[in-house]
Amino acid sequence: MSAPVAQRFVSVRLIIFAVAEAFGVSITELRSSRRTAATFRARAAACLLGRELTRASFPMVGRMLGDRDHSTIMKAVLRAEGMLRTDEDFAVRYAAAKRAIQIIANSKLAELIRDDDTAAVAARICEHPSQADRVSTLQIIAMAARLVTLEELAEDAFNMLASLDQMVDQPDRAALLRRDLHTRINAITESLGSLGYVTEPQGEAHV
Repeated sequence: MSAPVAQRFVSVRLIIFAVAEAFGVSITELRSSRRTAATFRARAAACLLGRELTRASFPMVGRMLGDRDHSTIMKAVLRAEGMLRTDEDFAVRYAAAKRAIQIIANSKLAELIRDDDTAAVAARICEHPSQADRVSTLQIIAMAARLVTLEELAEDAFNMLASLDQMVDQPDRAALLRRDLHTRINAITESLGSLGYVTEPQGEAHV
């Protein structure tokens, strides 16, 4: 029995290609700041498919869709869910994009539309700087997205350590600080997941 599509490899790039085709827009338009009805609907579909079919975080999906932030992607997901219920044309195009993804994800073509291993691309550039001009625009975007995510991860980790210090120094505020700490841990977990690291809990956390 074949695995459900969500368990196969589905890249954000594959979603972008499928949505662009199903909604009749170009990839450039999908990633641009244009707000025509077609691009607006297509972006919403891409955001919802990204949530349904990948482990990519909202920030990662947003950066692949033209550097859109977490809250923008969340709102787009809600809009897409609403249009699925009320807009027949949107629902038909969404289903077509999803079906295309299901077919391609189970084929060898999926290997050609993977989200790039940004660490490997960066390592090749460092090893062979003269070949940097061979890096594609999508690879540059993916590396930039990973770099920004790592910077945000470092900031969250620093703030988490600061919260731990405060819990020791200010025991009377432990309950309040504990809630803040859980929020930071969740943010770090989401960032690690978007970078491809396993983040399933290995035991109950006691914070």
